[in-house]
This record gives sequence, C-alpha cells and structure tokens, in this order.
Amino acid sequence: MLMRNILNLFFPKHCGACSKLVINTKDELCLKCELNLIHESDPDTNKIQKALRGRVEIEKGVFFIDFTKKEGVQNILHSIKYQNQKKLAIYIAEQLALKLGAAFFQEFDSIIPIPLHRKKLKIRGFNQSDLIAEGIHNIHKIPVEPDRLIRIKNTSSQTNKNRLERWDNVKSAFKTNNADKIKGKHILLVDDVFTTGATLEACINTLQKQAACKCSILTLARA
Repeated sequence: MLMRNILNLFFPKHCGACSKLVINTKDELCLKCELNLIHESDPDTNKIQKALRGRVEIEKGVFFIDFTKKEGVQNILHSIKYQNQKKLAIYIAEQLALKLGAAFFQEFDSIIPIPLHRKKLKIRGFNQSDLIAEGIHNIHKIPVEPDRLIRIKNTSSQTNKNRLERWDNVKSAFKTNNADKIKGKHILLVDDVFTTGATLEACINTLQKQAACKCSILTLARA
C-alpha cells in the first residue's frame, strides 16, 4: 500500500475519458466518468440489430456507449487506438461483460475479434479488438479465436467514407482460416466502434458463407 501511494505521488494516474486524476489506481476511469459512461448496454433495446436488419442475419447485437451522446467517449477510443492504452480497453470490456451478465454470454461458443491486416498490425503493434475480447474472456472464460478470421485486403481507413464507400472498401477483405474448427458455432464478433456496420457485415458474410456460423456482435461504442 505504501509503495502504491508513493508511485501515485510521482506517477499519478489519469482518467481515460476526462484526464482527471483517478483516486483508485486499479480503475481506468474516474468515478464520474464510470457512472456516466458505463450504463448504456441493453441487449433488448440496442440499435445494432435494427441497423443491420435486411443486410445480414445476426442473433444479438449490443454496444456499450453511445458515441453521439456521451462526452469523453472520443477520448477513450482515441486513447485506446492511438495512445497504446491497452489496460483501458481491457478494463472497459470487463465492465461491459459484468454489466451484461453471464446469461447474455452463455450461448457463445467463441469470440472472434475483428482482425487488422498484418501490415497495419505491424505499424500499430496491437489490435484493439483483441483487447476487448481479452476483457470479456477474463470475466466469462469464453474461448478467443483470433486466427479463425483473417483480413486479406489492406483496406484504407473507413473514416470520412460514406455508407456505400465503406461497404465497397471492405468487400472481399476477409477469409476464414481452418473454417472446420468453427463450423456451425455461435460466434461473438467484437470491435471498438459500430458506425455503418460495413466491416462487421463483411465479416459476418464471410463466416456464414465459409463456416455456416451463427453470429452476434458486441462493440464498445456506436457512432
């Protein structure tokens, strides 16, 4: 305890959303941001299923935080993606997993994070979706199988693209790897942000066509 207090004095911890000091250094968010941000998830009223209706068939779809309504969400996502805040990603995923509860996760056979292309992964050094999957696994022990879906097309960023451009950008961008090992399974796909759903749609189409999987979606935020 003494050593922790000394470290806090010289290396204070800051909230991943608002940058204010965090009192409990085991947390990645301050209490105010924790209360404001970690209360969005409700699989019964979530909007992901509605957004994908008529495009692909999914079993469940849930996001944690509404990007358009909550201050600090952009800071969180930016910190995770571009400032190497891996612990923050895992922490928020763990909170989401706890909030949704065991009943929500009990029917999933595996978790597959949305993959990065190997060139982009080499530049960034990590895949934020892997960290989200890790956080969920820490709570509910669902197997994570990142190698079952591969990004074979090094697509440009989806930022500033319209819906049609986003869909065209990721078309044929993925393939399964050892599809027989996930054939017929119920897969939970995880990603950081749901915008138009083009990337997730492409992944679902690939998994359903090549491995006859049932698919559900979980993201940290919806833009």
